Amino acid sequence: MKALVYQGPGEIELADIDEPILADDEVLLRVDAAGVCGTDRHIVAGELGVAPGVVPGHEIAGTITEVGSAVEGWSPGDKVASFGQVSCGLCAPCRTGRPNRCRQPAVLGMARQGGFAERVALPTSCLISLPESISDAVGAIASDAIATPFHALTTVGRLQVGETVVVIGAGGLGLHAVQLAKLSGAASVVAVDPAPEARDAALAAGADAVLDPSGEQEPDRALRRLARGATLVLECVGRAETVELGLSALAAGGRLVVVGVGGGRPRLPPLAMFIGSELSVLGSFGSTPAEIETVLGLIAAGRIDVSASVQREVELSRSAAIFSEPFGAARTVIVPDSKDTP
Repeated sequence: MKALVYQGPGEIELADIDEPILADDEVLLRVDAAGVCGTDRHIVAGELGVAPGVVPGHEIAGTITEVGSAVEGWSPGDKVASFGQVSCGLCAPCRTGRPNRCRQPAVLGMARQGGFAERVALPTSCLISLPESISDAVGAIASDAIATPFHALTTVGRLQVGETVVVIGAGGLGLHAVQLAKLSGAASVVAVDPAPEARDAALAAGADAVLDPSGEQEPDRALRRLARGATLVLECVGRAETVELGLSALAAGGRLVVVGVGGGRPRLPPLAMFIGSELSVLGSFGSTPAEIETVLGLIAAGRIDVSASVQREVELSRSAAIFSEPFGAARTVIVPDSKDTP
């Protein structure tokens, strides 16, 4: 079958790979849509230590075409979205309903084959039913681009009604974070991004104010003035300088939730200020299958506007070119080739 295969830093190409072999507890999924996430771009750039030969893609929606001998409750033809990693099921986080914290995870598109392929094998523990009213493209990105900021805001960040929230990075994660923060009762949301199109998209998503950090000599001071009293900051970029910017914006007692994945080493503020202001820095990774199901329910009920969540669909055979393009706010989804594709 065809798949997009990571070849090494900066290189990814379409190639023929072996068909997946099903374990007893797995299903074979025809990939109907696979979202392109910022993490995928970090992988292809060689920044996350992923071995060459891996098929990236952890935002997947598809149709079951075959089930293993031990599979119950799922049948060929079922439409599903996927949790983004295969968890061990045995460690304490897995046993307590937090498989995103699994101690021995196999992340799709990193430790095992991901969704940038015609088909993928997944255990039933990864499967979430996809409501008929939700498109394949939205179902794919909902598992990460929407469920990840939902988890970061509600479970990790413990957003309270009336808070001022700062969202750093107005890409796929950040734009949905803006919507979700307003939906969850934030009094004010400030979005930070150097790209004008990303700032415009953040305003359209409901942000009350935006900041271009590249246009400021002292972006930390500018952000503090704009987001006075911010007690919750979501960092959705994954760079040391944006983590440090988020810390600088916090009021006393504030929480910085780092969502972006990267290899940087941010610095803490001076300890006297950090301790005296009782600041918190929290990591947030992905979401849980239950949270993905909740997000899909919100989308199906019309509580989240996904009309602009996917800007472009690219066929698998033409998708390698995506990774040579600048990374912007537009969300791209890889879809199967049409029958008339040469």
